[in-house]
Amino acid sequence: MKYLNIILIGLFVAFAAITRLVPHPPNFTPILSIAIFCGLIFKNKYSFYIPLFAMFVSDMWLGFHNVLFFVYLAFLLIFLIALQFNKSINFKNITSISLSSSIVFFAVSNFGVWLIGYPKSFQGLYSCYMAAIPFFHNTIISTLIFSYAFLYAYKYLANYNSVLFRKS
Repeated sequence: MKYLNIILIGLFVAFAAITRLVPHPPNFTPILSIAIFCGLIFKNKYSFYIPLFAMFVSDMWLGFHNVLFFVYLAFLLIFLIALQFNKSINFKNITSISLSSSIVFFAVSNFGVWLIGYPKSFQGLYSCYMAAIPFFHNTIISTLIFSYAFLYAYKYLANYNSVLFRKS
């Protein structure tokens, strides 16, 4: 499993950074799913840095922005949610975690947008979240798709790894 984890870390970082740099629909990237799987698969609190490193690498090209703290905070919360489920990686839990993670990301990142760029009133907060709704469906869809893909890829690789390195 150790080799599988090292390979997965490298693939996660490269895949996340590349998919943020190539043209894509807004908020349609695997980065939330990667934060989820870092909490599910790797039993180490430092694995939280994997999606952050991928974000940082791609942000060097895309540019850093004022809401970065809130985006990274959302990833920390998503990672912590996934840690609670790391003993049971199945379709039902992946669906629940993906949906809740999309909501957490939407709520936290757009709260940061409101603080930085909208009037500090209930109307400003409402306007900020309403303006973000068109992007929310891409977050949900991409997180579900990539999380299911990672789930099945991980189960396949774990099974393949156990067969490949089984002691005779």
